[in-house]
Amino acid sequence: METKTKSGQFQRCLGLLITLTLVIGLAGCQKAEKVQLNNDLITFTDKFFDVAHATGNVFVIVGYNGRILRTEDAGKTWREILPHPVEFSLNQVTFVGNYGWAVGHAGTILHTRDGGKTWSKQQIDTDKTLFAISFIDQTHGWVSGDESTVGWTDNGGETWHIERVEVSDIGLSEETRAAVPDVIYYGINFVDAQNGWMVGEYGNIRHTSDGGKTWDAQHESLLDEMVAKGGHKDIMLLGAFFRVRFTDRNHGMAVGAGGAIAATDDGGKKWHWISREGEKKDVPAIHLYSFAQNGQDGQVVAVGANGTVLASKNGGVDWQPAKVLFGVFTWVNGIAFGDEGKGVLVGGRGVLLLTTDGGQTWHPISG
Repeated sequence: METKTKSGQFQRCLGLLITLTLVIGLAGCQKAEKVQLNNDLITFTDKFFDVAHATGNVFVIVGYNGRILRTEDAGKTWREILPHPVEFSLNQVTFVGNYGWAVGHAGTILHTRDGGKTWSKQQIDTDKTLFAISFIDQTHGWVSGDESTVGWTDNGGETWHIERVEVSDIGLSEETRAAVPDVIYYGINFVDAQNGWMVGEYGNIRHTSDGGKTWDAQHESLLDEMVAKGGHKDIMLLGAFFRVRFTDRNHGMAVGAGGAIAATDDGGKKWHWISREGEKKDVPAIHLYSFAQNGQDGQVVAVGANGTVLASKNGGVDWQPAKVLFGVFTWVNGIAFGDEGKGVLVGGRGVLLLTTDGGQTWHPISG
């Protein structure tokens, strides 16, 4: 059932960051609880973790406590899916046409075949938190999450195969190997049925060319760049990557902790740093949680902590702040674009902003 209106968390370092951000932000707001954001559905207590475009003007948001919101007019009005399909936080959502999937805590995978109007739970043999999901069509999909967990399906999720990816030795010493028994993989992205990438803690970038059955490590070139600048080849010095996206089998980008942005043009055989820990003046040294292409060549928008919204017109090489017509002082975690430059971004404290110009300008829901 849908109720019409007008209108999680990462674990470890990301979970702590979000908690601190919310505490500080709410402390500075005199009426933080149940403050209305131009509608009667969304309040400052809401936490939205991701948004995805389905078809036309349909976007779907997922978040804390199993909340799912849906719009059919590119964000002008929203409906909440009730009752909640689950009570666990939902971390990411993706669509292939009207077919969609969402993942979250306790091994949760939800599926819809009607553009997000109704959802059903799919079975997977794990209770680990799932942070990311990628589908290339209505049948082939992959998930990743806590404790080196990865899963795949070739029948739309009717059955899921779950595995644990062995930790890579690259950048690990004898002393640090015991400190990294597993890796949280926060992001996953496939471009076809064979080639995909995962990113996660300690700067890990993993690649598969056999549909997820085996994974090699690709982050050594990033460590080598650090060594060339006088650093050490130690993954303990690398922050987490939170999202990775490829436009084809060769061109990809990953974003993460401390303003980290890395890119490749050869399928990950060699990655190079665009930005890291404030080394590039146009990228602040704060966490970047996600990014999306807006459909125009070279145009990318990235989002992160402290209300960060950055726009690039040359594929992520150079950045400038997007124009945000609303004070955002908390984390922004999800972003998606649809047709004709329309887009939605979401985050903590009920942040939900819209764009009609491909992400150069963002504004709140009017009403």
